[in-house]
Amino acid sequence: MSEPSLSTLDRARPLLLIVAIAAGLIFGMTLPGLVQDWFDLVVYLFLILLVFSLVLGAQFGDVLRSLRNVRFFGIAWFLNFVVIPLTAFALALIFLGPYPAVFVGFILYSIAPCTDWFLIFTSMAKGDVPLGLALLPTNLILQVVLIPVYLFLFAGLVVPFQVSALVETFLVFIILPFALAGAVRWAMKKAKSVEWRDDVLGKVLPNLQVLTLVVIIFFIFASQTDVILENLDTLAIIFIPTALLFIIAFSLSQIVSKKAGFKYGECALLSCTTIARNSPIGLAIAVGLFPDQPLIQAAIIIPEVIELPVLLLVVRLLISIKGKYYCGGPEQADVKPQ
Repeated sequence: MSEPSLSTLDRARPLLLIVAIAAGLIFGMTLPGLVQDWFDLVVYLFLILLVFSLVLGAQFGDVLRSLRNVRFFGIAWFLNFVVIPLTAFALALIFLGPYPAVFVGFILYSIAPCTDWFLIFTSMAKGDVPLGLALLPTNLILQVVLIPVYLFLFAGLVVPFQVSALVETFLVFIILPFALAGAVRWAMKKAKSVEWRDDVLGKVLPNLQVLTLVVIIFFIFASQTDVILENLDTLAIIFIPTALLFIIAFSLSQIVSKKAGFKYGECALLSCTTIARNSPIGLAIAVGLFPDQPLIQAAIIIPEVIELPVLLLVVRLLISIKGKYYCGGPEQADVKPQ
């Protein structure tokens, strides 16, 4: 498998998401109600496709490699699944308490670590990509297990929901895509080879994920234009806790890397995995669990728009300190992913 890199659509991702938001709002103002007839069918299918594409790209065969670096993985899991969710919850309480829908949207955006393109930025920063490949599937598995817990602890008291609705949402938007992705990966492996499968998926999936996300965002904003426009000032508040969450995540990753004596490659990987969030998973859950709460969905999308520029900045910061003792030790040799 070649080194991960940003595809053309990935580079244009923030602009494409902004265009999708603007086009959706314009369409909703000029042709109100037209999108609503197709909303459930299109958005549900594209969300399943989006989660399917995320799972399809995960290398579950690399899970056992995590046993070779238990210390790093334990620290990464602790930051991603304890510290960052608790930090997001605290920030939501401070800044978003009066706005329940935005509160829940921010929580859904923040609680799960990214399972795909954090590797791209790890590679750009010359971090430990092979170790990241082993971290990716465990991040995915752990968040599927823990997201229901986070929802009950952090969001259930703010915007109540029924357990039956949560079960149905997970079956449709999580379990179904997982099963489909597993079947497709197996079929592709049998048809030719693991190398051919991974090469094809590496070329197709990044663009597919961006395009499906653009379609979903367009339909959400086009179908709920009035509600979103009436609450723009409320939605704008989410920039404050989002920016603080990014700053805190990066700072913690640097402090922990230094204290743990990590090499530069581990430091860069830890920085990228703690900053990048899994907004597609959060969006799928929001649409399934809170279909009549467009502000929750919008509050997940807005941080996604600014995440890529933040990660590009993080890459520059990491490269500027590459090899320095600040990252906990000497730079490791670059290793090609297996």
